[in-house]
Amino acid sequence: MFKDSIQKIKHSIFPLFFYGQNGPQSAFGVLGTGFFIDDQGHFLTAEHVIKAKQPGQHFGYAGNVPLVKIKEAGFKPVEIIALDASKDLALGKIESGALPPLKLAKEDAVVGESIGLCGYPMPMIKPSQSMKKVGDQARMRLNLDVTSVRQYWQPTIKMDSIKKGLLYNKTFRSFITQHSALPGMSGGPVFNLNAEVVGVTSANWTRKVQRSSQLHTNVENGIAVDLREINEFLDTHLHGNPWAEV
Repeated sequence: MFKDSIQKIKHSIFPLFFYGQNGPQSAFGVLGTGFFIDDQGHFLTAEHVIKAKQPGQHFGYAGNVPLVKIKEAGFKPVEIIALDASKDLALGKIESGALPPLKLAKEDAVVGESIGLCGYPMPMIKPSQSMKKVGDQARMRLNLDVTSVRQYWQPTIKMDSIKKGLLYNKTFRSFITQHSALPGMSGGPVFNLNAEVVGVTSANWTRKVQRSSQLHTNVENGIAVDLREINEFLDTHLHGNPWAEV
C-alpha cells in the first residue's frame, strides 16, 4: 500500500547531521530529519531539532543518505532561515546538492486515513581518526563514515485532530498518529499514499493506562504539526520573505 509513495519520498528526505565539540570531546550524530519543499534548496524540519544543536557544534548536509554516493569529503553547510517555536517549524536552505522537493497536500488527512512517518533514527556512524598535515604540523583529524545511516519507515493512521493548547500546552494545531516516532525522525514529513506532505513529525504522547491495582499499560502515540500550520509558516517566512525568528 505504501510502496509507491515511499519510492517518491525516499529521494527527498535527509538527515541533519551535527558535528563539533562537547567540551573536550568530539561530538557527532543526527539531530533530526529534513525534507525539501522547492527547487531552490529550501527545506523544512522541526524547530526543536535546530535548537538541539549545542554551542561549538555545526550542522552538516550529506545529501540523500544512504541512497546518495558521497563523492567528496566533508559536510556541506546548512543555512537556517527562519524558526518558529510556536509552530515547532524551521526553514532552512542548502546552496547546492538539494534533493527533489515534496508537494504539500491540498487538504488535511482525515481521521482513519493511512499515512506514513519517516526519518533517520538510530544512526550508525563510524568514526575514525587520521593524521592531516597543516603547514609544518601534523594534526589528528576525525573522519565520519555515514554510509550506514539508514532511512526508517512507519506506516500508521491519523487518529485525531488536536486544538492548540490541548496537549502538552502546545501552541500549534496538531494531530495524533497511531504509532510514535523514534528519536531522529523529528522534522520528517508525514505523508499520505499520494506521497504528499500532510504534516511534520514533532513529538510523542506517552501515558500510563492503569489496568488494575497492580498492572498498567504504556501507550505512546505520535504528534505531528498540522498542514494548516505549515502553510501559515511558509506564507510568512518563504512566500512573504520576512526572515525572522519568532
